[in-house]
Amino acid sequence: MNLSHFADFCEQAVKDGILFYYTGEFSQNVIGAMSDTLKQRLDAAGVSGPARRKLFSAFVEMSQNIMHYANAAVHAGGRIGALAIGRNGDNKYYIVCGNPVRCEHVERIRGKVEPLRSMTVDEIKAAYREQLRNDAHDQDAISRGAGLGFLTVARESSEPIEYQIVYRSADADYAEFYLRAAI
Repeated sequence: MNLSHFADFCEQAVKDGILFYYTGEFSQNVIGAMSDTLKQRLDAAGVSGPARRKLFSAFVEMSQNIMHYANAAVHAGGRIGALAIGRNGDNKYYIVCGNPVRCEHVERIRGKVEPLRSMTVDEIKAAYREQLRNDAHDQDAISRGAGLGFLTVARESSEPIEYQIVYRSADADYAEFYLRAAI
């Protein structure tokens, strides 16, 4: 094993402003441990209260997104994903996640995320309140939130959220979904 690769990774992460990074299996226990670690990391980095709240809120929603959409069959029984939080050169924070999704869910996801990119903050807040009153959440066997998570991430973001869906030819059943929010 060449440990210099790890040193290179750490050096690049510092240059890129990465405050927190995780890749691997997502479970409720892992998310709980990451939550505690993230709170400590944000404190140590001196992140302000409002930014910390927004980052943490987006973190919770993105983690749940990975739990709900990353199919357990993809990687030997685990819901695999990645999540990173960083600060760019303008001292703005960002949070990004990625996970595999079944191709049959891609249009559903796109249909929930794409409209959010052109909505105003007030429109996002109104859509959020409307979804809270929607009793059909319980009937949604896939996400159980009927888009509340994406609405929450969009509400916390200071810019339109970004997303990308990447199809890999090696596995026609799955695509990779990436979501980014600026805080």
